[in-house]
Amino acid sequence: MKALLITLSLSTLFALPGFGQSDTLYYVHLLDGTTLHSTHVRLVNSLTRGKYLLLDSNRRIPLDSARDFKGCEGTFALGAINGYYDAFRLCDEGPRISLYSKCYYETETTWSSPAPGIPQTPTTITTRESAWFFRKGPYGDVERVTIHNLTNAMADNPASLAELKVAGVNLHVSIGLFAAGTATVIAGIIQTTQKNTDAYNNFKAESATWYNNSMTNANTPMPTLPHYGLSPLFYVGSAMALTGLIPICNVRKHLVRALDIYNSTP
Repeated sequence: MKALLITLSLSTLFALPGFGQSDTLYYVHLLDGTTLHSTHVRLVNSLTRGKYLLLDSNRRIPLDSARDFKGCEGTFALGAINGYYDAFRLCDEGPRISLYSKCYYETETTWSSPAPGIPQTPTTITTRESAWFFRKGPYGDVERVTIHNLTNAMADNPASLAELKVAGVNLHVSIGLFAAGTATVIAGIIQTTQKNTDAYNNFKAESATWYNNSMTNANTPMPTLPHYGLSPLFYVGSAMALTGLIPICNVRKHLVRALDIYNSTP
């Protein structure tokens, strides 16, 4: 009997509105400090209303009125990038700086026909691009992850700034190698085209001379076939461009290390 009374008491207690439900409900944190709980929070992109959050009872929350929210798809921060408000998914929550991601999709439709006289059919190509963002503290603005933005955010931590400086050096070295490699490849292509054209023209002239001489002397030797090939500059430029991948891969390592140092510092 005592066990039954305890069970009934607990059932009544947890049935009270708002009790024991805050952990199971989704939420929206507004800029004025208010927290709204809802059984669902969904990001809606409307052609007429733009983007907004849809809660229970068809309640709409503009993105510029909220700081962050949690829905069935995860936790998101809200912010304006280039003047447009959007939602950014939380990927790595840190005590001082948290990382967020955003996927951008671009769809292009092309019309083509497999043969003349056959009606054209559409082909839709969708490309996906991921971008990374961060927010300093729970009330900071959402910013794109760049060395410049992170340097401003971590200005109070010399160790993190040192890692960011190394990342910047690697980035500039990589860009320089890519640029120099590309220019060298282009020079190699130009040189190859000129060299092969000259070889073909010389062979054509020698063939004409051989033909004229062979009319009077059947033993006239035939001209040597031209040798076509790529300029060494093409291989040198390709090697330089591929070498640029090494420092670009180190950029991410130093950015992550800078974030880890900053988040581990009280």
